[in-house]
Amino acid sequence: MATRPHSARNAAKHVPGNAWMLTFADLLSLLLTFFVLVFSMNTIRFEDWKAVVRTMSDEFNPNRPTISPTEHKEPPSVLQSKPKGLSLAYLEAVVSQRFSQIPLFENGEVWRTEGKVIISVPASLLFERKDAIPNAEGFRALRDLAGVLIQLRNKIQVAGHTDQTPVSNQLYRSNWELSLTRARVVAGILSDAGYREPMAVLGYADTRYNQLPGSLTQQRRYDLAERIDIIIVDERRDRGLYDLF
Repeated sequence: MATRPHSARNAAKHVPGNAWMLTFADLLSLLLTFFVLVFSMNTIRFEDWKAVVRTMSDEFNPNRPTISPTEHKEPPSVLQSKPKGLSLAYLEAVVSQRFSQIPLFENGEVWRTEGKVIISVPASLLFERKDAIPNAEGFRALRDLAGVLIQLRNKIQVAGHTDQTPVSNQLYRSNWELSLTRARVVAGILSDAGYREPMAVLGYADTRYNQLPGSLTQQRRYDLAERIDIIIVDERRDRGLYDLF
């Protein structure tokens, strides 16, 4: 007679009865590890505690010597003032005298403002209307002026100015470009004539008309609307071979 297969219930009866103890032992091991970690994190290390107690005792000790306050002296300033050039009043007198000796510049102006001596030359003496190509007389006069400037120890700037009349030719897009181009041309002539120091080149178009001296007549101010300014600033440059003043 054929035998019937064991059912699932009969198979379960043959599983050893102490298998649950393995799971229980694993659980106890995990619990033991957990409590050991908790205990280790709360255990006081006496060496560290002694160091804390010693530090607090020193800080709160009334007999502990104190540090007496001392006067704080400001360190010398790192930023140093820029070296001054020649006196502007002296420069104005010297430049006016030398400037008047250049025939073409008799119609120019030498004037002083805050921190600057300005040589203003009408653009009509140097250039054609709304152009930046110097004429022959203007070219020679600027070279003569360079001979005066190379003897000074002050730094200089070259600034171009125009009136409000728009540029109508195709050479320049605006009075801004025209004024800057003229200033660059003048600076180049001064450099070629012997003035080797760096020069700031500026173009202002018609924005500095109101900065002309108030003592000038309205007609004179109009004549100087288009001009070249040689600006001698109150700051010394490095002394050069040709410095006399």
